[in-house]
Amino acid sequence: MTRRLNLFLFMCAAMVASSQTADAQQPGPSSLRDRTGPNSEMALPDYSEPREATLPAPPAPLPPPVSGTALFSAVEIEDAASLSAPTRPNWQPQVSEDSDIALSRTDALDADWIREQFRRNGMIDQPVPLDRLVSLIQLINRAFIANGYINSGVLLAGQPPQDGGTLSLRLIAGRAVGADGEASVSVGWGAAGPLGLSETYIKQRMTAADDVPLNAIAIERQFRQLTEDPAIATVNADLQPGGRPGEARLSLIVDPAPRYDLYLTAANNRSPSIGGERFAAGGAMRNAFRAGDLLSAEAGITGGRGDALASYEIPVFDPATSLLLRGGYNDAAVVDPQLRPLGIEARDWHIEGGVSRTVFQRPLLPGRNPGKWQAARTVTLGLRVTHRKSRTYLLGEPFSFSPGSVNGRTEFTALRLTADWIERGIGTVFALSLTGTQGLDGTRSDIPGLLSPDRDFRSIRAQASLARRLGDKGLELRARLGGQWADGILYSAERFSAGGAQSVRGYRETLLLADTGISGSLELAQSFSLTGKSGAFDIGRFTLSAFVDGALLHNREGPQPVPNELYSIGASLAWNPSSAISARVSYGHALKDVQRVGSKDLQDHGVHFSIVLRPLEL
Repeated sequence: MTRRLNLFLFMCAAMVASSQTADAQQPGPSSLRDRTGPNSEMALPDYSEPREATLPAPPAPLPPPVSGTALFSAVEIEDAASLSAPTRPNWQPQVSEDSDIALSRTDALDADWIREQFRRNGMIDQPVPLDRLVSLIQLINRAFIANGYINSGVLLAGQPPQDGGTLSLRLIAGRAVGADGEASVSVGWGAAGPLGLSETYIKQRMTAADDVPLNAIAIERQFRQLTEDPAIATVNADLQPGGRPGEARLSLIVDPAPRYDLYLTAANNRSPSIGGERFAAGGAMRNAFRAGDLLSAEAGITGGRGDALASYEIPVFDPATSLLLRGGYNDAAVVDPQLRPLGIEARDWHIEGGVSRTVFQRPLLPGRNPGKWQAARTVTLGLRVTHRKSRTYLLGEPFSFSPGSVNGRTEFTALRLTADWIERGIGTVFALSLTGTQGLDGTRSDIPGLLSPDRDFRSIRAQASLARRLGDKGLELRARLGGQWADGILYSAERFSAGGAQSVRGYRETLLLADTGISGSLELAQSFSLTGKSGAFDIGRFTLSAFVDGALLHNREGPQPVPNELYSIGASLAWNPSSAISARVSYGHALKDVQRVGSKDLQDHGVHFSIVLRPLEL
């Protein structure tokens, strides 16, 4: 009996400890969520949507020449030092359609290369028909256009000589000007105004507009990246010919993303031992203190006890680097009738700070074949430092339950290296997240027989998610795989968990905790509408899915989780009438029997639910 009670207390304490790290599930911003520990979750991004990019039209071809011939012994190019345009790696020179004129490959389009084309095509020191001369100039200009320099090229400066003199050409280096004729790009705002954004924020992300020569390929790339910026709802570009040769007027009209977000949630995504159901309210504010920042907060209540999360993310140094500060507090207590008289309580707080940098970014781009698109890809690396402290109580007095606890107190500091790889196509989304954790300092248990993590513990957490559209009828395949490796015993807040709506459905939340583990899910989903509507609001819009979940866990030392594996099958129904309302209910049938601890809960029957309401979007 005593052994069973001790096991009961240990499992309840583990549930309390795991509840301390349970982050805000969707719809909270990703900056609120932990990357490690029980209930850590990586949200899968949405599919990319193709957007048209308005680019300046290529210059009109030269007018047909008058008949006659030219004779010149040299080629002189005005403003020769003003332009050196790198070519694309896969560029192949065109051949004139109506003559044998051909261009040579080069790494840069410049004055020397232009002169070489006249020599290569035998136009020096011999009579040249004017139509052949103009054909070569047109072919040179097409080379500029093919490499993205749509308003750069060469022009005849005066009449071609007929007496063996010098052929004068003018080399034009294209550039962009704003509506005022000076700035490289002018920025305007939609009907709602800037909403805290600034012209500087936009221009820092359109640096290709400052390049001379102007490259339309680089402009399109940055324009598409701008359309995917979460701080921007829509952006429209208007590019028109300028007042002088080589000029293009570039204007942007930007509609910022809504500045405020507010949501209310209800879900049974907490351990039943501390209440099971969590009710929360959260919100976010963009551009709170500086253009591009995001301030987020969430407060919830479970079993009559509160919790709170907050985060602040801001671009620093340049658009590719951001600073993240986040923290949270949780107060939990065992409310199960069998253990409530023991007064088991836990309080936890944590803070974290770090920087991340996008080392590679490619927006959704048109493919080589019509109608095909190249998936957007982002690679981000980061460094974070986290500090966590928790206290546990029994009958109102400090009491040690979890690994590393000293007189009811557990405290540790850790360094995290992070990496994220995200690909977003119009039919496939893939996300991979890696987190390496190095413990720096922490408490060690002072009770004989209670496990103690090493202060310099190490772990690696990996999560991968995939979504793929199977045709155009709403059928979708979803897959998720996550795992963790540790070199020894971990603190409860760093352990891998199994069971619950975000892990193995059909079992209660954080049913099992271990140092090392792997879990996965495979789901087939079908979206449909009972009304046949396709607008922003459709009361009959649903998604029905069938899934298979599983997990396998192992402790490096000490007692092993019992059982050490979970697996289930089930179905889920989601209702998404609009972006303002969503609800989901899932039923998972447990295929592995487990010994239930405490009173039976809805989760023990395999039922999980969540409801989200966004009042500002109604």
